[in-house]
Amino acid sequence: MGTFKRIIIFSFLLILVSSISFAIPAFARKYGFSCEVCHAPIPHLKEFGEEFMANGYQIPDKEPTRAYRDTGDPILLLQRELPLAIRFDGYLSYEPNSEITSDIKAPYVMKILSGGNISKSISYYTYFLLTEEGKVGLEDGYLSFNNVFNLPVSIVFGQYRVSDPIKPSELRMTFEDYKIYKFKVGESSANLSYDRGIMATLTTKIGTEIVLQIVNGSGIDTPEVFDNDKYKNFSWRIAQSFENLKVGLTGYLGKEEKNGNFNNLSYLGPDIKIKTPKIEALIQFLQRWDTNPLFQKEGKKLRSEAWLGEVIFSPYGENGRLFFVFLYNRLRSQFNPIDYQRAVFNVSYLIRRNLKWMNEFSYDLDGDKHKFATGFVVAF
Repeated sequence: MGTFKRIIIFSFLLILVSSISFAIPAFARKYGFSCEVCHAPIPHLKEFGEEFMANGYQIPDKEPTRAYRDTGDPILLLQRELPLAIRFDGYLSYEPNSEITSDIKAPYVMKILSGGNISKSISYYTYFLLTEEGKVGLEDGYLSFNNVFNLPVSIVFGQYRVSDPIKPSELRMTFEDYKIYKFKVGESSANLSYDRGIMATLTTKIGTEIVLQIVNGSGIDTPEVFDNDKYKNFSWRIAQSFENLKVGLTGYLGKEEKNGNFNNLSYLGPDIKIKTPKIEALIQFLQRWDTNPLFQKEGKKLRSEAWLGEVIFSPYGENGRLFFVFLYNRLRSQFNPIDYQRAVFNVSYLIRRNLKWMNEFSYDLDGDKHKFATGFVVAF
């Protein structure tokens, strides 16, 4: 089939998808709100959306009684309908210096999401991922306990991203991912992406946030077992919020064993977030140290550094339909194969509140693997 025919067929499929996308996702259906109450644009969260998520996906004292069944059981909160939403990503890509210069990647990602309340202080969230790269399985899946012992403490138990307290990667506005959280060194299994663990967060009235985590440190790709060694890894974060500013410091300590050899690793780095009515920015730096990431008898210490810069410009404010994003990813390591540097420019336009058209140019600053992509993200 020729490239032109592929483009015509893909365009038809996208129009078909947009015709069924007028339905609003699970939480919007529950409260009868528009998606723009929480998102600007999908999947990026506004301040209210962040508060809603932190509060266990509920609005205090405003829960609609129609959303739950009256079972007569005082210790059972049963949702009338299973909260369910679907996210679909598909796009056309062009890489002039690649063996396959043009490609139709639709559907590239499909996510089946569900989240809701088990009680006023206990909630769950989960999503199942299907990709054309062959990856299928559960990514997020956890229970969240809020106001533990009537204190401003929340506890998350299950599978999630270690980097979520900084910024959840699945809420980004670009095709390009945040490499700072995903890179691994040598044969090490640990990074700041998906893992299984327990996370406790303390939030004070003066805007201080303290996060402590204990995780397996082996990611979520371990077959048949959940942890591949006897060690647990630890992460901590402290952040302070001001009016339009949030500064944070993140650390991580871990130990791994493979074939009788050991690797001790650690992360440390600051981040800063700036938010105004039309501009939102995130700048982060992380340094990582590994004592023996190749798991050899005589280990070699390796150091890695990662930078992330992101600026979101909304010329018409959060409720507008046009958005510009600049993203910068940079990795530098004494383990040279993971070196990476890209500058990304993205223009997004909301066709519907839950259907976004994205155009993205990714410039390879270390080589010639430049990319251009245009496509859609829809949630229903």
